[in-house]
Amino acid sequence: MRRTRILATAGPSTPLPVLRELIRAGADAFRLNFSHGTHESQAAMYTMIRDAAVAEGRPVAVVQDLGGPKIRTGELAAPFMLNAGDTLRIAPGTFVGGPGRVACSFDALFVSARPGGRLLVNDGRIELEVVSVGAAGLETRVVDGGLLSSNKGLNLPGVTMRTPAVTQKDEADLKFGIELGVDFVAVSFVQSADDVSHARRVAAAAGAHDLPVIAKIERPQAVDEIESILDVADGVMVARGDLGLELPLEKLPAAQKRVTRAARARGVPVIVATQVLESMVVEPRPTRAEVTDAAHSVDERADAIMLAGETAAGAYPVRAVQMLDAIIREVEAMPGGYTDVPPDAAARNRPGRPLCEAAVALAARSGAVAIVAMTEAGRTPRMLAAIRPAAQILAATPHAHTAAQLALTWGVTPVITNALTLSGVRDTLRHRGIVRPGDVVVFVSMHPKLSQDGRNFIHLERL
Repeated sequence: MRRTRILATAGPSTPLPVLRELIRAGADAFRLNFSHGTHESQAAMYTMIRDAAVAEGRPVAVVQDLGGPKIRTGELAAPFMLNAGDTLRIAPGTFVGGPGRVACSFDALFVSARPGGRLLVNDGRIELEVVSVGAAGLETRVVDGGLLSSNKGLNLPGVTMRTPAVTQKDEADLKFGIELGVDFVAVSFVQSADDVSHARRVAAAAGAHDLPVIAKIERPQAVDEIESILDVADGVMVARGDLGLELPLEKLPAAQKRVTRAARARGVPVIVATQVLESMVVEPRPTRAEVTDAAHSVDERADAIMLAGETAAGAYPVRAVQMLDAIIREVEAMPGGYTDVPPDAAARNRPGRPLCEAAVALAARSGAVAIVAMTEAGRTPRMLAAIRPAAQILAATPHAHTAAQLALTWGVTPVITNALTLSGVRDTLRHRGIVRPGDVVVFVSMHPKLSQDGRNFIHLERL
């Protein structure tokens, strides 16, 4: 069984038949990128994802990715070339720009930039140096040129932006996502724990008190604040696209390891994202370097790996998922190939952790093929997954929503059951052929109402 999960981005390349193929190929969850599209188009995609999951008979998670305070240049009358040494003015407003002058409606840019600072445009393909800052905007000099077209992303490496991670548009989008029924929300450009808490308050006000919040780590400030962010986030995503622009590139691998290991130690799910198999947007095969990069994320035991343009707008979306699935399985089959991360004090002292550790130890000693977590909301299987046991984790739950959320958790196979009792779960596992006669299984529950005497329990059984 593949333990590391695959998060695929839905987009123009994923109509309903392709969504079904992606699920068959190994996609465990889908990302809706709210930086693009309309509420109508996102609702249509959400419905197709749910229909595809039902048709394929698999729980699939839907992650709403909020756009956040992304800085972009404005519309242009036509693309134009910037050459080294050229002067370019970036002015506040929403006018249509052209050679020498472009618009930007992001007000924080003009109070955050400083003379001598660097601006990276279009994923770093164009570099500008800020010459002066004034009422008319920023006067910049082109360091590395290139073709500039409309609405390109703009980064200020090393600069703390004086703006919240959750914008007014994000608040409206989040409320809409909650109405749709998304399983997770990812908050872009998080800089502190307050940004995560802000999103949680918006979700709670919309009636989704328990909506899991994923913090996207794409600014150096978030790497520096990772411990406090892990205190409040339900998951983190190492979003290497913008993070690789905000940091010197040679520092990016260390930042990824730092975030991944801190999350692993805390028992918080971690997703590695951006340019995983980027060449497969246009090519049928990835590069050797991309394969090795994906393998390193599996070796670090990330919970999930995300594909972005590869599936959203690529020419080979199904092949990309198939390739990532094959890479993950190959690395997971390597004996002793994993990076071990001991739990920190916060994880060790979490209520229920000793019970889950006992279940993992019992499974290892008895040679159990599976640990069956009987769960209502998913807390027990998530805690088991944080320990990274050798045995398969089966999450037995009566709730389709819980099963969908668990589809993004390392090593967990959700099993929907009508009766959350030992006998009911046992019958479900046998009836579906998930376990066979003679298999040794460990049952564990941290939900007192599931046992006759109201206590948590571990139960070892040969079926």
